[in-house]
Amino acid sequence: ATLRIFPGALCDIKMVASGPTERKISELLPLSCTITGAPLDTRYYDWNYVRQTARGELQVLGWIYPFGNNTGSAPAFQGRVTITADTVKQKVSLQLHALTATDTATYFCA
Repeated sequence: ATLRIFPGALCDIKMVASGPTERKISELLPLSCTITGAPLDTRYYDWNYVRQTARGELQVLGWIYPFGNNTGSAPAFQGRVTITADTVKQKVSLQLHALTATDTATYFCA
């Protein structure tokens, strides 16, 4: 068997996240991520949202695979997370509903 490795150095994919820096309890957190360097709907990638808590814990919120039109969310966030993709604008968006104090974190797209 042959192991094929595709190092990230061969790719120049950039993801730029944007959204508000503060929200109030019970509000909606809208985030977006603009992706360059690869078509959003390529079969090779899915796009994820993760967050890092103040204690340093990484938590996956959810993902989207535009090529197959599939989305999913981590069990802890089911019913609170909506992730969409706009392949024309090359943007992946997340909405986290019903914010609580435990949602205080740094959010990333990956």
